[in-house]
Amino acid sequence: MNVGAVIVAAQDLAQDKTGNEELETFLPMLPVEGTTVIKREIYTLRKAGISPIIVVGGYQASVLKNHISHNGVIFLEDPEYVCHDWLSSARIGMKAATELCDKAILIPVECPAFKVETLEVLKECNHDTCLCYDGQPGKLHLRISSRFKRNEILEEINPDSKSEDGKDLMHREQSMTKLDTDDVGILYDITEPKQIEKVRAYIRQLRDARALSLKTKIVLSKNEDFFGPGIFHLLQHVDETGSIQAAAKKMGMSYSKCWKLLNRAEEQMGFPFLNRYNGGKNGGNSTITEEGREFMNRYHAMLEDMKRISQNFFDIYFQDYQ
Repeated sequence: MNVGAVIVAAQDLAQDKTGNEELETFLPMLPVEGTTVIKREIYTLRKAGISPIIVVGGYQASVLKNHISHNGVIFLEDPEYVCHDWLSSARIGMKAATELCDKAILIPVECPAFKVETLEVLKECNHDTCLCYDGQPGKLHLRISSRFKRNEILEEINPDSKSEDGKDLMHREQSMTKLDTDDVGILYDITEPKQIEKVRAYIRQLRDARALSLKTKIVLSKNEDFFGPGIFHLLQHVDETGSIQAAAKKMGMSYSKCWKLLNRAEEQMGFPFLNRYNGGKNGGNSTITEEGREFMNRYHAMLEDMKRISQNFFDIYFQDYQ
């Protein structure tokens, strides 16, 4: 079944309208982590394979249309947005969706924080569905187009259809399935105070978790590989604890394997990495030798330089994948 989306961006959601002093003048074009609110929504929908994407504009319609002109969306204008609430503007988009898709995900532009995976789950639903997080309804909904065509949804969404507590009619429909999700982002509404930074932090977290990254690893070798991240971290732990046994425990490595790494490094380099003191009143302990510390310092310095150089090349060759 073909799943599309309707983004409702018709209302004037500036700070003097919402009471949110953090909000800049034109909400759909508010910067969020290298893009804008509405472009982030379109990009996420595209990643989830959702098409067509219909955007309903009103306030500053020409500016918004130009801003997303190369994003492959269908732009519709609500000429009466001044006297319409968002449900009335949504009606315009959903009416168009009846001819283009079997299902449509309805998104208020002020709610840009949602995952691709959340959309993928929602698009598989076969009933009118409202997403919830921890029992609390968000503002992302799935609507089945067959109901649009019977005019049921158009009758439900009209300017006078609001509940007494001010919540959307769609939140109190008995026929709507409530779908729990682990995506807290569906609750974020950037017209509300303190929500903008939550949205930006949310997007940063998602980006960092999915970002293509480079790991730099250096292994030194003579007759065989003998010095790399494993023994380097082992020596660091010995330096901190004064004990090979304690260092082995921190590494999650067997005591015998630690000794094997140390003995191999000393054999290859021809000098001791550790001073070993056995027995005594407080038991044995180990310290890093001067040669060992100098070798560690040079390894660490080279690793840091290689990370910087490698990152520069990574940014050149893989920038299109980030």
